Amino acid sequence: MLAWCAACAEPPVDWAPERTASASGSRVALTSDGTLLPDTLADLAERVTAPEPRCAGSLALARGGVHLFATWWAVRADSSARLLAARSDDRGATWSAPAAVDTTDTGVVGCRRAPPSIAADSASGYVHVAYALRGREGPGVFFSHSMDGGRTFHEAVPIVYGERLGRTSVAADGDHVVVAFEDPNSITPRVGLALSRSMGHIFEQRLLPVSSDNGVASRPLTAVRGAHLAVAWERRATTDDSPAVFAIKAGTLH
Repeated sequence: MLAWCAACAEPPVDWAPERTASASGSRVALTSDGTLLPDTLADLAERVTAPEPRCAGSLALARGGVHLFATWWAVRADSSARLLAARSDDRGATWSAPAAVDTTDTGVVGCRRAPPSIAADSASGYVHVAYALRGREGPGVFFSHSMDGGRTFHEAVPIVYGERLGRTSVAADGDHVVVAFEDPNSITPRVGLALSRSMGHIFEQRLLPVSSDNGVASRPLTAVRGAHLAVAWERRATTDDSPAVFAIKAGTLH
């Protein structure tokens, strides 16, 4: 009976068929209906005068109402790193004093690490950050959030543990927080998904498979608005030199 109930449980997302789009432009953002758009925040991250010191290429930005939020890696003398965040109220001209998101990293790899991801929910004022690091309890994908507009961040919670540390993408809208990540445990690179229906306080689903076995999946993107969710990733063939494409899945949360 228990096996029957588990097999018949309603999946948390009702997915539409997967589709693909050209990956000729790598700087793209995703909307909750699965549309790819130019990533204006990625362009801004290269021009903005953001806090120093930081690892080149690690700065991630998010807009929340009239505020601009930033997160980045800052390397220590022993080549481990701190994950920091700050807020700007003048479109990036000046920044608040950095707040510590996570200081538990023990990986001595300097700046050779995947950039973090950040989302800001203007309705709640919460700021959400997802990232991969080698923590004291082991390597994996982690999540932290701020309930006071980026001034302080709660102790990080693990999404999934695993040795292969990669990219993440986080999105939020009200109660829903979504983290897409490069699965640190799959033999062939895959993209997984974690879902929270409690503003990131608890992740009720932590390792939902998203990408198929059709190719190598990396560089995830995600978006959520209301009950509408979308995930995209860069997909490359495993057996030839075919150009990469973006695979896109849009769905409805139950």
